[in-house]
Amino acid sequence: MSALVDGTTKVGTRRIRRLRRFGLASAVAGAAALLGGVAYALLTATGTGSGSASLGSVSIGTPVTTACSYTNLAPGDLTGSHTCSLGVTYSGTLPAYMSLTVQVQSAKGIGAKSLYDGSNSTGLTLSISDGHNTYIVPTGAGATGSPCPATYTCWTASNELAAWYSGSTPTLSFTTGKAVTWTVTPHFPTIAGNPYQGAHATVTLTAQAVQAGANPLPAGCTTSTIGHPCAATATFQWS
Repeated sequence: MSALVDGTTKVGTRRIRRLRRFGLASAVAGAAALLGGVAYALLTATGTGSGSASLGSVSIGTPVTTACSYTNLAPGDLTGSHTCSLGVTYSGTLPAYMSLTVQVQSAKGIGAKSLYDGSNSTGLTLSISDGHNTYIVPTGAGATGSPCPATYTCWTASNELAAWYSGSTPTLSFTTGKAVTWTVTPHFPTIAGNPYQGAHATVTLTAQAVQAGANPLPAGCTTSTIGHPCAATATFQWS
């Protein structure tokens, strides 16, 4: 065994180096184990605790939207038989709440008035129902400009609360296979005059669903307010 200048041996030096390598490897392995433990904790933090998300899916069978156009009507053209419907079936694995958003776009023709004028009492009028409850049709002055198409005036009623029914009993929480159908019934009375000539309108229905478990409905959104807008809050979101 040969000695070095400082009196240590080559064997001793190799042993020290092996110990140092072992210490470094242990530190790396420990860090990897620690990181693995953090990842594991993050992955398993989606239990049933307060504010946590459940594993599963929220989805609606297609279609989720439909649009119906009304053009070049003569007074009395629509007597209630020209309906527009959107039927959706919930297909997710998690219980969910569902809503309907109603959009109306209307423009003038050669006359002075839009086919739908925002009053829902003159010109084209609309009634929306799920077979049990009547849904709000957006009214008022309307809005122009993006995203409303040029020359149009647009109205929107967002996230009107939906339900499915067992007989006449409504349930707000949808589970797999539960369905709802909304029907728009248009009416254009015979007393409508020349100002509506050439005017046109489009009605669009869009369904949306969100998880119910960790997303409780606001206190004001109940079976007594089906068909009315259910606005998002700090603790409830539609998206």
